[in-house]
Amino acid sequence: MHNFTWWNPTIVFFGEGTIPKLAEQLSAIRARSVLLLYGGGAIFKNGAYAQVTEALTRAGIEFPEVGGVLPNPRVDKVREAIARIKAVPVDAIVPIGGGSVFDSAKAVAAGACYDGDVWDFFEKKAEVQKALPIFGVLTASATSSEVNDIAVVSNPESEFKTSISSPLLFPKVSVIDPTLQFTLPERQTVNGGVDIMAHVLERVLDGDEGAELMDEQGYALLRSMMRLIPDLIENPKDYDARAEYAWAASIAHSGFLSCGRNGRGDFASHKLGHALSLLFDVPHGASLSVMMPAWARYLHEEYPVPFARLAENVFDIYDGTDEDKALEGIESLEDFFGSIGAPTTLRELNVQEEDVRRLAENASSHGSFGKLKCLSEEDVLEIYKLAY
Repeated sequence: MHNFTWWNPTIVFFGEGTIPKLAEQLSAIRARSVLLLYGGGAIFKNGAYAQVTEALTRAGIEFPEVGGVLPNPRVDKVREAIARIKAVPVDAIVPIGGGSVFDSAKAVAAGACYDGDVWDFFEKKAEVQKALPIFGVLTASATSSEVNDIAVVSNPESEFKTSISSPLLFPKVSVIDPTLQFTLPERQTVNGGVDIMAHVLERVLDGDEGAELMDEQGYALLRSMMRLIPDLIENPKDYDARAEYAWAASIAHSGFLSCGRNGRGDFASHKLGHALSLLFDVPHGASLSVMMPAWARYLHEEYPVPFARLAENVFDIYDGTDEDKALEGIESLEDFFGSIGAPTTLRELNVQEEDVRRLAENASSHGSFGKLKCLSEEDVLEIYKLAY
């Protein structure tokens, strides 16, 4: 294992009925006003909004609001929230929602304490030096944004979707009540589940030879997700399945699986998916169910070992050469995605063949990327062709 530093300062209150803990924690820092940040109407239907505002009101905490965060969060909404805070300062930010709302909250937290444009952080023109504290309520599990220091935001004007990270962006407190996810649409459960699996796959397929212990943790998470997603499709209000799914999501991209690795993981598939989400407004999970198998097919002959290990440990495939096992494992992963209704080709996302080159150009516009193999624009183009 490589040397590493493990530090995660987020306090998690997990389980049914934990929302009142949020107000208690805000009172402990003497917060008197917080910005509520959320997306659409789901938080009103699942009861999260009512529970949060009731707890804040009882604690005597004011809560100006900004809604309308999109599933692929955009910098214009971030700027709107920052302007609101600079006009009327608050003591903290309270995101209520899924990963897009938490990601937006982190960007807002940093931008509210910065004199320039928040997009400077994403273009690496500035570093986060200060940020407002974040106390959030998670209503859709997938991204681990509730327990990590990463924020992914899109800028349609510059056709760029990218991320920032800083230790200052870890949420102080995250409340995870699985019952708030009982009413999620099936498609969101599927897309979120694919995202969780992809966060694990980005680690176990990165080619690192010195992290077998963490690979084993990853394989177990993948097997669990292959059980939990179908269970929740059949019974979306199964509390135990929802709870396991939610905690798997938090573990997957919290940094835990990167301990002992040389870097955080590969994340080429995420980069390939970002271009799809940006240019075609494809849900993040749907972009990953298409791009991850295509990326794997492109690399499995040159780098068969991590794919063969995946085949053995997740799909019980042991016969044949490493190349044979690798390909069969990739096909099994793709088959699983298809079995839960996730797309596996660009055609299913209504992407036209003539759009493939545009996707490759966008994904490669800021240079090569990837850990298992550093992908050139030519590599990227071939992967998108395989995905078609």
